[in-house]
Amino acid sequence: MESMGGQLLRAVEEADLEEILDSLRAALPIQTAQTGGTGTRRIKTTHLDDLDQVAARQFRATQAPTISISGRSLPLVYKIISTLVSPPHSLALFVLDFDGRFDATRLTCAEQDLQHVYVHQPPYSEGSNTNAEHIRSLIADAERFMVYEDDSAASRTREWWGTIVLGGLGAGDLVAGWKGWLHVDRDNVAEYSLRVTLEDAFERRSDRQEVVDRTGWAATSQWGGFTFEE
Repeated sequence: MESMGGQLLRAVEEADLEEILDSLRAALPIQTAQTGGTGTRRIKTTHLDDLDQVAARQFRATQAPTISISGRSLPLVYKIISTLVSPPHSLALFVLDFDGRFDATRLTCAEQDLQHVYVHQPPYSEGSNTNAEHIRSLIADAERFMVYEDDSAASRTREWWGTIVLGGLGAGDLVAGWKGWLHVDRDNVAEYSLRVTLEDAFERRSDRQEVVDRTGWAATSQWGGFTFEE
């Protein structure tokens, strides 16, 4: 197991999947649970109140348990991960990074909590990030790893939150990609006055960039939205 911000999954062992899932489901923190014809559908709590309220409304309307984020999603993903693994929640989680853009230095959690973020970058193959069956297989591998591998033993005293999928579609507790019901982008920045000349705007570009960098982020959906800062 190599260190990569959190830890990098290298291999998994064979095990009975249903046994693993049963043990994990009992420990997973749940925001909303409803029983349907084939079992229980759940949506995870992120411990970000604004997001959890929007996600709960989306779930009640669609019965879709995945938190699905589009747009410039990484700032919100980093905030969610940092919140989940830090006290008082102190959870562990797994990241499948198809994009290869996950940057552990953007997390704001303490180093001892960072060790409970497990990251796997699957080998690239065309279409692998949109093949739902393939992604579910990788998530099952992650579940086996968290339960059985020695490299995850340090996190056995923590509840496992679940799996975050970056750049993939079709499976995961939280998915961030090109398609999602919650869209993230920069919050509105005031436009230049119509009286500002092109030369003035060019000279003030660095000041303008500082304003943009200080601006927070806006998450929007048909079920509501919120703003946040990294």
